[in-house]
Amino acid sequence: MLLAVKIGNSNISIVIFNNPKKENFLVLFEKEIKNLNWDELNKVVYQYDGINCIVCSVVPELTRIFIKNYQSIFKNFLIINSKIDTGLSIKVKNSEKFGADRLTCSLAAYEKYRENLAIIDAGTATTITIVTNKGEVLGGSIMPGLQTMNYSLHEKTALLPIIEINKSVSALGIDTKSAIRSGIVLGTVYAIEGIIKEIEKSIKLKLTPILTGGNASFLSQYLNFFHYLEPHLVIEGMRLIYLKNIKN
Repeated sequence: MLLAVKIGNSNISIVIFNNPKKENFLVLFEKEIKNLNWDELNKVVYQYDGINCIVCSVVPELTRIFIKNYQSIFKNFLIINSKIDTGLSIKVKNSEKFGADRLTCSLAAYEKYRENLAIIDAGTATTITIVTNKGEVLGGSIMPGLQTMNYSLHEKTALLPIIEINKSVSALGIDTKSAIRSGIVLGTVYAIEGIIKEIEKSIKLKLTPILTGGNASFLSQYLNFFHYLEPHLVIEGMRLIYLKNIKN
């Protein structure tokens, strides 16, 4: 068995693989970070005393707490970072700072498609990561995610409200809320499309887009180019990294 823990900037998720050699998993726990209750988390984690655990985190302070609280209860305990064996070659500068989530998504997408890839992870941040068919991570782009833009507009202005993002979007906003929705959603869509086109020109490769992350299903309907929708790349990537690093 394998317990896979994903700690993002907005949410924490825990899933269980009864057989890590297979893709099937069961979600045990999902919670917004701001509402995280450690007693509630303990009830979930301590049920799996003695099994294997892998953690993909982009929040260092929560990672430290998780290690302190739970490391001793697991048979094998892996924290994903740039030094862990993925089989990928990280070509970016300061590779030790390359996000664990981007690395994990990169491996899952590469292992499935083995093409030149643009991996779009639409979460708290919207990231684009470029992976070649040789398993080279070349870099990419980072921009604010949909909800990050939403809250930022509200916090930095006197009158703009927080809006519901997941509604029908029209380029021509006819009131404040629909105008914000147009700017946030279509601005992100056109940024993704434009950035990928510019990257293709600069590296002289045609890229296959893969869309993942919490906002992936919503954004997918507005992207104007062919792409694969893979909502659970981080979860799948954790399973694959575990298999590469635990030999028994």
